Amino acid sequence: MLLTRIVDECAWQLHKEGKIDFVASSRGHEAAQVGSAVCIEVGTDFTLPYYRDLGVVLTIGMSPYEVFRTYLQMHAATVHNEQGDGAQCRPAPLHWGYHKHNAISEAAPVATQILHAAGIAFACKLRKASAVTVAYCGDGATAEPDFFEGICFAAQHQLPAIFICEQDCTHSRVGAASASSCTGALALPAGLTHRRIDGANIATVYTAMRSAMQHARGGHGPVLLEMYVTRSTPGADDQRSSGTPGGRDPLLCCQRLLEEQGLWDDAWAAQIRARISAEVEQALQDALRDARPNL
Repeated sequence: MLLTRIVDECAWQLHKEGKIDFVASSRGHEAAQVGSAVCIEVGTDFTLPYYRDLGVVLTIGMSPYEVFRTYLQMHAATVHNEQGDGAQCRPAPLHWGYHKHNAISEAAPVATQILHAAGIAFACKLRKASAVTVAYCGDGATAEPDFFEGICFAAQHQLPAIFICEQDCTHSRVGAASASSCTGALALPAGLTHRRIDGANIATVYTAMRSAMQHARGGHGPVLLEMYVTRSTPGADDQRSSGTPGGRDPLLCCQRLLEEQGLWDDAWAAQIRARISAEVEQALQDALRDARPNL
């Protein structure tokens, strides 16, 4: 989670400096993304991340260098298109893909990855493979027909699929836990297991995801995990209406969990932050060096 936060902060700095065009921050989503992705069997299972899933791609094996190169290559493509026809090009969302680890690139239309996931899971079932297909989306995707059709197809055929919706409750006046479900307007199909959990608590996410993976891999049908999170941007005030120190920041929630278990040490935490920061900074400089002819 700390690696995801630091890479995200570096990406925002690149954006502020005009070196990249588009950043969809994962800040506040780290526990939902990392706690779920760590349960994925890399190389066996299939992962369909959406554009905000930095923590997912880092967890399944994408390196910070590869992440920064993805950002920079997208910027270079945008500049090339603008120079080609003289028109201002709108930066496209990130299409995370890491095919050597079975991570499938998302298409531009919202929620199409849900249908793709259902199709992949259907193929896995026909082949009697042990793979589980995991598809991620934001709460906006639940309003799309593709989302509903995808979960209905998965439920009808009892497919080994898990759908993870990261619901942003930043502006909820009643608090994240009490906010209305983003699937409340949908008539969820029979045969689909649905759970709504705290996406800021790494222990809760991991436990729920591990159970969902066992459920799907055991042939018991698809699972929809709705994880409510509180999003923020680098430099923003993280004090939320909950009144707790640091609000619902996943890293601070994790720190409190470790403190309760007597496992937190300030010196250890400082060493980890220093090491990861140095590694990410080196990856960033290497990516900038290699991309410089195209910038």
